[in-house]
Amino acid sequence: MTDRSLLIPARALTRTDLAESEFVWRPHQSETSFLTNLEPDLASIGEVPDSNADLLSVALVAFLADRTIRRPGKGWARSVDLTLPVYNAAVWESTAEATTGLLEMLTGDQWTVTFRERRQRRSADPTERPSADRVLLFSGGADSLCGAVRALEAGDRVILVSHWDWPGHSQYQSDLTARLESRYPGQVLHRQHRVGRRGKQILSGARFGDEPTRRSRSLLFLALGLAYAAVDPSLPLWIAENGYAALNPPLAGERRGALSTRTTHPAVLDGVAILASTAGGHADLSNPFETMTKGEMYREVRDAIGADAASELLSASHSCSHVRWAIGTGLPPATQCGVCFGCLVRRSAFLAADVPDETLYIHTAIAHDQLQPWMQAAAHREIETVRYAGLRGVRPVDLLAIGLPDRVDVDEAVAVAQRGLNELTSCVDTLPDLDTTA
Repeated sequence: MTDRSLLIPARALTRTDLAESEFVWRPHQSETSFLTNLEPDLASIGEVPDSNADLLSVALVAFLADRTIRRPGKGWARSVDLTLPVYNAAVWESTAEATTGLLEMLTGDQWTVTFRERRQRRSADPTERPSADRVLLFSGGADSLCGAVRALEAGDRVILVSHWDWPGHSQYQSDLTARLESRYPGQVLHRQHRVGRRGKQILSGARFGDEPTRRSRSLLFLALGLAYAAVDPSLPLWIAENGYAALNPPLAGERRGALSTRTTHPAVLDGVAILASTAGGHADLSNPFETMTKGEMYREVRDAIGADAASELLSASHSCSHVRWAIGTGLPPATQCGVCFGCLVRRSAFLAADVPDETLYIHTAIAHDQLQPWMQAAAHREIETVRYAGLRGVRPVDLLAIGLPDRVDVDEAVAVAQRGLNELTSCVDTLPDLDTTA
């Protein structure tokens, strides 16, 4: 069992023996383990109810523990024990089972949680949240962009909530927001937060570990969005994700557990809502695209604003999981690879919606035989996995193995997953630049 705890001291620390297991959160950059513009009292968000502030604290320390504790091997589970400061420990003790169950679903690990009373005073003068109709999580990806277009086309005033650790994501979020502000003046408000962690512990200088999977990030993102939505008067929160990616049936048997993200899975979203409401917090969150593929979402954007505008806007989004592959290729550092799962689903959506894809991809800009051998191998592996999944199809057991809420019809879930897989396999079959078998 690996212990991790969050400290939120009211005064500056004087001890220098902080361990790797202790994270310190203070509003002053020199006295915190985090690289963030979020204060412990969340005053810059507004008058966030205690329960939603607690949910964000829980999510933050879980994320920091998740990215600090290395897995002993590929896909291996860890055992993590968290000590979490909350405003009402008695209430949160009643959520312990729901909290650990949600974390286990997200990361594939075993978690235990202990809650202790948090006595720090809240700010007497929080920021007033601007008037709006809806809060939308805004990652800089195409799905959240489709959600923004749907809400803005309906005339909503929308608060776009973003968080980032890599500066490139921050830039994509800002650029897309500027495009939306230009098209929908007076309807767009953007709130952006850096949420990262120092490489070393403050005072002691002990180096933190680093784990790349970080599957708990989604809980942090959802809790941040709910914090904004919870400020009186409360607002609905949208988490826009295509139904295929939300269900995320494994493409192959080895892509399960911690290697298969469940960020917007219906069971995760319902689990977060149940956890927030059980703790007495605001819990109005939903995925408006739960029954649609990415191609169907792109088609909705095309029908709303036209093919040319849709092409320009959607091509400016970012979907790639290999954010540093372009380094050394002569292409811009943020160039998307074109063959990771995110890129393939993205490219398939452009094709399915008949929207021109103006995105620059490494695997279209550089001939396959000119790529580094490891890039060639990675491309071959991804594409062959998709081809295998296409031949196999989506089966109910693929979705039931993870679990579906009672509100979700299994046949409908299989249908949207199969349509999404059909889009994906059609992309691989019709793009000769992705054929690595020649």
